[in-house]
Amino acid sequence: MASSLPFPAPVTDAAPSPEALRAAADRLVSALAAHSDPEYRLSVLKRVVRRLGEDRYPLFIRLLGVVAESDDVRAQRLLADTFGTALRRMDLPGGALSSWGATRLPDATGPVAVSALSGHFFGATPRRLLGPVEYLTVWHLQRTQRTALGAETFRTALARLIALLNRSEDARTLYPQKLAADAQNEMEGAYTRATRERLRALADAWRAGRSPEEVAQAALEVADAPLPGQWVVRDL
Repeated sequence: MASSLPFPAPVTDAAPSPEALRAAADRLVSALAAHSDPEYRLSVLKRVVRRLGEDRYPLFIRLLGVVAESDDVRAQRLLADTFGTALRRMDLPGGALSSWGATRLPDATGPVAVSALSGHFFGATPRRLLGPVEYLTVWHLQRTQRTALGAETFRTALARLIALLNRSEDARTLYPQKLAADAQNEMEGAYTRATRERLRALADAWRAGRSPEEVAQAALEVADAPLPGQWVVRDL
């Protein structure tokens, strides 16, 4: 696999420009289109996620949104079909979010040194790779190592993502099935009860054939407690 896949250096910046994002999305689609083997395309997509790095998985979701907002139906189908392959293999290109309740103090009998509070301290376990839909949902609903994601940004990003995935029959069918299964499984604390309820509502609306906007809204309409006070929220 070529070492140049598929991003120019500016896209690894903390805040890439719209032009850099469009260029990266175009290169991603071109890299997928260069091969007819679905398994190879999936390996390309997973390598993109690895090269961006764990902290930049939201950037990968933004790239998916760029393709979703384009008028290139062929590119959308190509990308969605690659996710369909990933779902059939149960091997989604994922990003990691920590569970807030998983944090623990370093073992010590006296004062804790600042140097002990490394990145591994804040929610290092349990960590689990989440697909883009699950990632957005957990990011919005749970305390993680990231600043919380605002409701409107969550709704918009989720609707775009679902519209993209709906371009593939496999992705449209298999992804809500996966979410419904996740909603029934506590999975070592990766999801809170509220998150599982949202995933279940999302899966039900998606399987019922509702529009992407309605599916995203369904994920927000489940009655539960509001976010804890003093939370800081941000855009994607």
